[in-house]
Amino acid sequence: MKKTIIVPAYAKINPVLWVKNKRSDGYHDLQMLMQSVSLADNIVLSASREEGIGVTCSDESIPSGPDNLVYKAALEVFELLKITPAVKIHIEKHIPAAAGLGGGSADAAAVIAGIPRLYEKTVSLADLMEVGAKVGSDVPFMIRGGLGLAFGRGEQVQFLEKLSKPLIVVLVMPIDCPVSTKWVYQNYQPSQNSSKASTFSLAVTAYIKRDLLALRQFAFNDLESVTLHRYPVIQRIKEMLEKNGKGVAMMSGSGSTVFGLFYTRKDALDAISYLEGMPVMLELTDTSVYQNKFV
Repeated sequence: MKKTIIVPAYAKINPVLWVKNKRSDGYHDLQMLMQSVSLADNIVLSASREEGIGVTCSDESIPSGPDNLVYKAALEVFELLKITPAVKIHIEKHIPAAAGLGGGSADAAAVIAGIPRLYEKTVSLADLMEVGAKVGSDVPFMIRGGLGLAFGRGEQVQFLEKLSKPLIVVLVMPIDCPVSTKWVYQNYQPSQNSSKASTFSLAVTAYIKRDLLALRQFAFNDLESVTLHRYPVIQRIKEMLEKNGKGVAMMSGSGSTVFGLFYTRKDALDAISYLEGMPVMLELTDTSVYQNKFV
């Protein structure tokens, strides 16, 4: 057994997000294109001599202990391994919370992938993803990461080959604009657009081919219809990121983060210049993450 390991927990963006319908169990059927980006939390896992699961976080606003998603993730992994829990987990936060970047799910996924490594146990990706599905809808994708299509609640994943060349990603987070995912889904009204399936396919193809011009035409996020109405600053950010005509801007997940996709760092920095004076946080990252080395 190793004493301590550090596992990266990569954020994600959704270049395409289709909310199909509400299910009888209260969840929504989704169809999404998901992409990991290089922005990551670091999860420090340390074997403990004392039984139990200890959770701490560098961000005091994030709950520790049993209220954190990583605690539930750790419990599920130890049950799979049939080992008495004895681990300390520290979350070094870099991914903003409640921003549509999947930070909590990424942290849980890193714990699921990391604990077997800490205890030097071999677990298949399929088994890890099955554990992840018990913890959260985005967690199965986050365990492996890279590029993939997600279905159902988001827990059914078809992984895709990485892009031929990474895209530059600008993440723009409005200050003091946390968005509740639960609130967004509660207020979402599914559209009866019969062409959505075709548009989704065209958008995915455009992304895989790195055709930003076509992606700008076809990409969509159904949840924007809720979040942009409540938070018009998000629409303003989208407009500014696309003002130079060099990239594509979309809201990630349920928001509030807006991401811009660009071919070059120069184009990305030029787009950022249009945001000067706006109350936002910025992160320049990319899509170079292909697969978490811990799985």
